[in-house]
Amino acid sequence: MMTQSRYTVYDANGVSMLRIEPVRAGRDDAPYECVAENGVGDAVSAEATLTVYEGDKTPAGFPVIKQFPTIRVIETGHTAVMQCKATGSPPPKIYWLKDMKRVDMTNPRYSINSEDVAAELKEISHTLCPKRWQTRAPRSLQIDNSEESDMGKYECVAENSIGTEHTKPTPLYVKVRRVPPTFSRPPEPVYEVMLGANLTLTCVAVGSPMPSVKWRKGVDQDLTPENDVPVGRNVLELTDIRVSTNYTCIAQSSLGVIEATSLVKVQCVPSQPSNFRATDVGETAVTLQWSRPTHSGENIVHYELYWNDTYANEQHHQRIPNTETYTLSSLYPDTLYYFWLSARSQRGEGATTPPIPVRTKQYGK
Repeated sequence: MMTQSRYTVYDANGVSMLRIEPVRAGRDDAPYECVAENGVGDAVSAEATLTVYEGDKTPAGFPVIKQFPTIRVIETGHTAVMQCKATGSPPPKIYWLKDMKRVDMTNPRYSINSEDVAAELKEISHTLCPKRWQTRAPRSLQIDNSEESDMGKYECVAENSIGTEHTKPTPLYVKVRRVPPTFSRPPEPVYEVMLGANLTLTCVAVGSPMPSVKWRKGVDQDLTPENDVPVGRNVLELTDIRVSTNYTCIAQSSLGVIEATSLVKVQCVPSQPSNFRATDVGETAVTLQWSRPTHSGENIVHYELYWNDTYANEQHHQRIPNTETYTLSSLYPDTLYYFWLSARSQRGEGATTPPIPVRTKQYGK
């Protein structure tokens, strides 16, 4: 770009443009010549004559812009509309400049919206304006799904065979929405699970730009590969949980880092009672004895005693108090029984002991 006072030359991609701003009647009226050369062969040229009119001395039919674009401020992703209406005879064609260069209408996000010209004509037909003004050319520039690159100064240009009219450069500001990360679906503070259970932890975070989301176990064990960190949502699958552990969801963007920690707490049922045995065997009664489970023994509320007999081939069950010995009566004499035992806490029933065989005594022996 070359600038000298009111004259600016733009060169880009083989196109050269001379801009005179502001033009002055009687001073800038002249023929202008564009010369192109590349050192091979003769130079080529093209000539055009510029005629500048005072505002109150324009010829009949000269384009007049009736609606000017206004300063617009939008967020990225929204639609921007730059309004422009012009009159003239013949009806002027309208095109747009951005930062003094013609807007590339091949961009699929850019379009020209034509308003209802018939409605315009009907409205004007009721006025006393001369007929030469009774043709308007409404052409609004619409930019869909706006991006930061759309920001700049836009000009509406109305042109017909009589002349050309420009609006003043009007800024379009495109703001990039910046929102620090926040959790829209954080993990729960505490999850209580049974020993060996599976659990799915889901963490969702939002922001602009969207944050990456990863998981950490304990203090410093990263669970999400650095080369595969998902954006916005991360699901952690835990299997065969054996130990209570903290899991932390971390959401991060250029605007900050936030964390949410969950305690996955293992709530165990009691282990099986130990040293389960028969200490006294009678004709119709058996005394059983055992030791408390080594794990979660302090949480036991009662025991579950199971047995079956080989005489009636039936299985039986009885809930017994929180004790370490129990006498079961009303049995058949001289009958083989199998007994097994489990402990129950508020979390549920634990593992059972292996069945032990016990034969009741015969009558009179």
